[in-house]
Amino acid sequence: MSKLIDMHFHLDFYANHQQVYNRINQMEQHTLCVTNQPEIFESCIELYKPTKYVQFGVGFHPQNAGRLGFGKASFLRSLSYTKYVGEVGLDFSKEYVCHKDKQIEIFDYVCQVSRDKIMSIHCRMAEEDVYSILKKNRNKKTIMHWYTGNERWMERFVELGCFFSINSNMIRSNNGKQIISQIPINRIFVESDGPFTKVLGRKYTIEKLSAIYEELAHVKGITGVEILKKQVTQNYLSLIKD
Repeated sequence: MSKLIDMHFHLDFYANHQQVYNRINQMEQHTLCVTNQPEIFESCIELYKPTKYVQFGVGFHPQNAGRLGFGKASFLRSLSYTKYVGEVGLDFSKEYVCHKDKQIEIFDYVCQVSRDKIMSIHCRMAEEDVYSILKKNRNKKTIMHWYTGNERWMERFVELGCFFSINSNMIRSNNGKQIISQIPINRIFVESDGPFTKVLGRKYTIEKLSAIYEELAHVKGITGVEILKKQVTQNYLSLIKD
């Protein structure tokens, strides 16, 4: 049987993070723990040893661009300790678009220095700029996290080589279902985005990861969760092969 993979999870947002870390390893669920600042990444790897099942990504969340300085030295240091970058990207929604130029400056730099890394990317109302920056910097191991854009841009990201990580909140929205139905199965990952999502009407806990796979298999018309698990595993192997 294939193991479950969670391609976007926020361990540091759990008050009981030690218990959650231990439980993920016990359950043998491959989990990418993203961070929103490089300094947080450094704290995480001091506290927790990366394991077969728990890996950490160094990130800078675009919503932080207007209120926190980007620790460039910390980010560069951190790159030598991980093959994952996230959460990074652009957010041009109403509350954050005023810091658009700063976001673009930081994201462009991150992409320049992360060409060989697996990237989990936040993109909200910023599809054109995210696409342009990824294309310019030739980032090839990219995963669009909780994609909320339209089908036209989804197709362009697919052409660029991007993957998409799907969570339960996406599956419950009409736009999300429409987008999910059009994403090629060989470009799909599953994410929880815990603790910021709900599964079956209740706040996400790591025991609910299998339920997201069940929901996604239903939406994609896949008969059997094990088939989806095998496909996601194959997608991961495809992502890391180069």
